[in-house]
Amino acid sequence: MSAALRELASLYVAVALLLPVALLLARGALALLAKVGAPLSARQSLSVGRGALLLALVLPLLATAAHALAPAGPLFTFERSVARHAGRLPAPAWDAPAARASPTPRAAAPSLPPVVPLVALALVVGAALFTARALVRHQRLLRRLESLPRVRSVGRVRVVLGEEGMPAFSAWFPRLRGLPSAYVVVPPVLLGDAEVFRLTVLHELQHHRQRDTHLAFARLVLTGAFFWHPAAHLLSRWLVALQELACDEALVASGRAQVHAYARCLLQAALSLPGAPPLPAGATGMSHPTTRRIQMLFQPRPLRSHGAPALLAALCFILLPLATLAQGAARGRTVTLAEAQALVKSSQPEGDLPVVVDARVVEQLNKLLSTEKGRAFMKRGLANLAPQREALAGPLRAKGLPEGLLAVALIESAATNMPETDGRPSLAPGLRGAGVWMFIPDTARRYGLEVSATRDERLDVTRETQAAAALLSDLHARYSDWRLALAAYNQGEKKVDQALAAGGSRDVSALMAGGHLNEYTAMVQAGLLILRNPHLLD
Repeated sequence: MSAALRELASLYVAVALLLPVALLLARGALALLAKVGAPLSARQSLSVGRGALLLALVLPLLATAAHALAPAGPLFTFERSVARHAGRLPAPAWDAPAARASPTPRAAAPSLPPVVPLVALALVVGAALFTARALVRHQRLLRRLESLPRVRSVGRVRVVLGEEGMPAFSAWFPRLRGLPSAYVVVPPVLLGDAEVFRLTVLHELQHHRQRDTHLAFARLVLTGAFFWHPAAHLLSRWLVALQELACDEALVASGRAQVHAYARCLLQAALSLPGAPPLPAGATGMSHPTTRRIQMLFQPRPLRSHGAPALLAALCFILLPLATLAQGAARGRTVTLAEAQALVKSSQPEGDLPVVVDARVVEQLNKLLSTEKGRAFMKRGLANLAPQREALAGPLRAKGLPEGLLAVALIESAATNMPETDGRPSLAPGLRGAGVWMFIPDTARRYGLEVSATRDERLDVTRETQAAAALLSDLHARYSDWRLALAAYNQGEKKVDQALAAGGSRDVSALMAGGHLNEYTAMVQAGLLILRNPHLLD
């Protein structure tokens, strides 16, 4: 999965985690204010509901943007990293008996089943089908409304007479200029009472004034994107109920409707269409009046002009850290390119082995941090390295080599002294060697180590580390580039020379991207980042 898709998936999961929290906090806060005798008005409550939804959608996006613009780079030094932060496991068997066997290929870690891509595909397909079905129903509704008899026009809104059994509702359709796009549907049963008819039309026109019909499409997209999420549907239904209360309140507060006449209108609508079908997708209206709506008309309306902004500010204050936590939990242990670069900047000791972060290094780093096998391997390697660090670092310093080359021992063997026949894994590609530095027999003999049927000096940690230091020193002297030296350590000088000739570049990133070199250098550099920042495994 690419970095962009991974960030998009984490953003989606973060919003999904925040939706029920925003719903519970908003409803709970409004209920608490009503209980203590400081309720908000219906229109303010609607603003709070919409604001809570907006916060649930926007705050994870802001957290992601802030994370990308200012990635965290913990200030860990190389000296503090391993010895003081790596927990100890039982000490490895450093005096394992020598064994002579023919080189065998290193075992590759089995890949994880593609569960995440399959789930993502299912969500995309489900959301597309859900939204497409709703949009088809909406288009069918438009064709029905165009065929209904028009009663009158109010501005750009066309008032039409509905079919028998159809409730009163309003709807808006995104259409080209000049074509009618806003409708108010009135049931035929209301024609016998002019006042009820007038109030019904006023109510539905108020939905257009409040942009409820436009926002119905936003709810449609929300419920489509989170079709599987109960909180998305509950939030949508709650906003619909708040819209009705806000419309009622607006009409009575403006003086366009008298309280008793409007209450009679609501009651008559309930009695005339007791079993009215649910409103079509993208439509809103007074099809299901409730006792609560009628009771609200006779209650005093709160006059707290700053109530909704204050409550939304409090919700933002609570939801912002939750959005950050949700975004982090959704992203899991994955590291972005910017974060890896920040880690390098904050943990690169002067004069030590440099880390050049590219997409391959980030990919390998996430394999080590985000998979169970990768994390277990690195934890074991850091624990093994802690008690033996001086034994491995001493010969490197004696040769004037950077201490960061300990990452080679981590990737090769998890800092474990083991023979070729040992079944414990190695992350390095190619033929399997022996010892901490995983020398193959030919290279070991070239650097003065005895490898025979009776003795294998690759299992002598001191001798093998001295040989590894000599080999790494020679490779760096030959290529004057530590990344090329690391590639030659794994693939050999001949292969690196061929890659340089075929690739026409000394840039290891370009050579890996072109398939001329394997991923070994990126893996070692990812291991070095963890070596310097072991808290990444916490």
